Amino acid sequence: MTRFLALGLLGLLAACQTPGYDYSGRAAPGFPEALNYTDVAAGRFQGPAGDVAEAEFEALIRSTELEGRPWFEVRDPDQPQGLYEGDVAVTSYRGEIRHEAERRCVEYDAPFDCEHHAIVEQECVRDIVDVEVRASLIDLATNRPVFTSVKGGTAEREDCYDFAEYPDTGQSTGQVGSVVYETLSAYDAPYGLIRDAVPEAVRQFRFDIAPYMTSFRAEIVTKPLVGEEAGEPRFEAAVKATRQGNFIGACAQWQELAAAYPDAPGIQANWGACAEARGDMAEAHSQYARAAELARAIPLLKDKDAKAIFDALERVSRGRYEDNLIDRAKDTGGR
Repeated sequence: MTRFLALGLLGLLAACQTPGYDYSGRAAPGFPEALNYTDVAAGRFQGPAGDVAEAEFEALIRSTELEGRPWFEVRDPDQPQGLYEGDVAVTSYRGEIRHEAERRCVEYDAPFDCEHHAIVEQECVRDIVDVEVRASLIDLATNRPVFTSVKGGTAEREDCYDFAEYPDTGQSTGQVGSVVYETLSAYDAPYGLIRDAVPEAVRQFRFDIAPYMTSFRAEIVTKPLVGEEAGEPRFEAAVKATRQGNFIGACAQWQELAAAYPDAPGIQANWGACAEARGDMAEAHSQYARAAELARAIPLLKDKDAKAIFDALERVSRGRYEDNLIDRAKDTGGR
């Protein structure tokens, strides 16, 4: 499992987030079954600007990478393993009309020498188009859909023109009156805006069709859960070091404390967070499992106090499972 500690962000994030250690790692796509299809192509997309969706989806497939390497491998362009196809639909066409007043020079005595100012009122008309792109992965061996996903995109255009001119009597400028909102027929949506909205929607399929790198945070337990943690000044010192973004110093403390207090769940979990952030997921999993077992044995312990432990165990378990899926897909080429 490839993980990289994001040390540079720790100091900035520590003040506003639960203390922990940030790192980046791999995540399975929103539809894990997509991992079985690494030899794919873009097929036909129906509807307005369908040709744009086809081109954008093909470009998405070609540009998709994981850890700097292309994810998809097209072995035979005429016989791909799977085909992404679908349609484009306009879900809404909206308009906004507003008036703006500004003080403007309308007559110059000489360059940069204004002779006469006036208040010029402009009318600005904004057109907004929302689209949905539906894409299905088709298994060409069985001609059956593997999954279907829908993403939305929006594009807008605003045109302003002078509407009226008034004498400048020192009146205030800015918006005049209220904005008028219109709901227009989707059938009348300008093709240019439909075309501009489609790429935004297609880009979002990136997280459905292939694994990707994302950010994680290995949060620590900040509140002592047992007497040994409450009575140990190094516990609070390590929490403080974590808040300040001192990963190396904090983890050195957690390592020492973990050896000294093997039955302290918060300490064991926090040493597990260090292992998680440096990429040792097997060690982190073991530490979190041990910490969860110890926490469950504490009488009257509130679940919220040990939430970081249980969340960490679930996160690392899921991460190791997804990593196995990704590695298997890479080894087999999706077949």
